[in-house]
Amino acid sequence: MPTAQCQTCGSRHFQRHQQRLRWFLQVVERIVHPIHCLLVRWCCGNCGTTLTHLPWFCVPYKRYLREEIEDRSQAYVATEPMSYRQVVKERGAEVVYDDPIAAAGSTQAAKEAEAVRALAPSTVHRWISAIAARREPWQPAVRLARQLDPGARLSTLVIAATKYRSTARQHVLEACGLLLRILALMAGKNPTQLATLGSSP
Repeated sequence: MPTAQCQTCGSRHFQRHQQRLRWFLQVVERIVHPIHCLLVRWCCGNCGTTLTHLPWFCVPYKRYLREEIEDRSQAYVATEPMSYRQVVKERGAEVVYDDPIAAAGSTQAAKEAEAVRALAPSTVHRWISAIAARREPWQPAVRLARQLDPGARLSTLVIAATKYRSTARQHVLEACGLLLRILALMAGKNPTQLATLGSSP
């Protein structure tokens, strides 16, 4: 059941409304595997507003699991020599999808010629932009993080100049780095509060 307040009336009383299966993507040993998760849609008992409450390991509007998104985004933002092409690899090898390679009756030549889908560098680029775009909704989390650790230096991340071509992109990378630092701080000090940030309308 959601722990957040209703965005319309502020009530905390919800009733189960609907449920549906949604697939997510998880990387295990350099292979992207689809997994299914049952999502429950709740209805506010006071005003009738509905919302879907995501599990803590999911991210609103994203297929990959939270850990994968945050880890690769953090690796790119915080590691100066890291490129997008490098951050989508593991130990130098591509992360590929668990797709059927070819039909059982295909020739060996057809199997060898078939392209194998891999995690694209542009995917991490979009993840970083999506994290940074949530600056305003995450302001309560920023304030909470500063209360939990007043001495934390949350905004001292310096982005390597080779990672951006415009000040707009620089600000996106800085915002992403700040929010990921806050997530790490909150996960260590208050995982319950962190879990509630997975909710989405």
